[in-house]
Amino acid sequence: MPFDCRHTGHTTSGLNDADVAHTLKHLHHAASGRDALVFARALPAIIAGKFTGRSTFEAAEPYLSKAYIPVSEEFGRFMYLTALSRGARNIVEFGSSYGISSIYLAAAARETGGFFTGTEKDPEKARIALENLNDAGLSRWSDIREGDALESLAPLEGPVDFLFLDGWKDLYIPVLKLIEPKLAPGAVIFADNVHSFRKTLKPFVDYISDVSNGYETTILDIGSGVSLSVWRPAN
Repeated sequence: MPFDCRHTGHTTSGLNDADVAHTLKHLHHAASGRDALVFARALPAIIAGKFTGRSTFEAAEPYLSKAYIPVSEEFGRFMYLTALSRGARNIVEFGSSYGISSIYLAAAARETGGFFTGTEKDPEKARIALENLNDAGLSRWSDIREGDALESLAPLEGPVDFLFLDGWKDLYIPVLKLIEPKLAPGAVIFADNVHSFRKTLKPFVDYISDVSNGYETTILDIGSGVSLSVWRPAN
């Protein structure tokens, strides 16, 4: 039985909705082609990085401005189902890129009668992400805020039920601390690339792994490493 959407006035079948499924299929295919070319151009830097202790992603970072680097279908569905089971109504993403992960999360927001807010610093990527959400039929339940996430998310109202961190890695902690006062008890926080940016994200992983900071956390071997945290404040 599909999620009860009577309160939204919308009948859908989540990720099986025709517009959602078609858009995701097209974008995943486009991403695989473009990203293969990007990493081919970055290969010399990646090889050099092996001798300096840099990860593949860290070495390739200067080449990634036009890359999709999307979440996998497996991880996208996992986040969608997690948001759905949590009944997340206020879903936030730091680092939307071209909007593939945004579609999974906005689809969940539509099912729960909530709203998805993404962020993207690159104006062209933000524009295309909005177009992709529109193509998926999800514009009514979503928005992409262009610019510095620390500025664009500052006015965001809580409580936030679900947060996905996938932007610049050195901003994971600042963005999390910005949203932290607005997190609902039991809020879910996903963060991507914790293995591929192991050194850069060590302070972040240490922070969310310390229960005194209010989080219960596990690290999942999905893609390039994903942290999953639940917000459990002391008071």
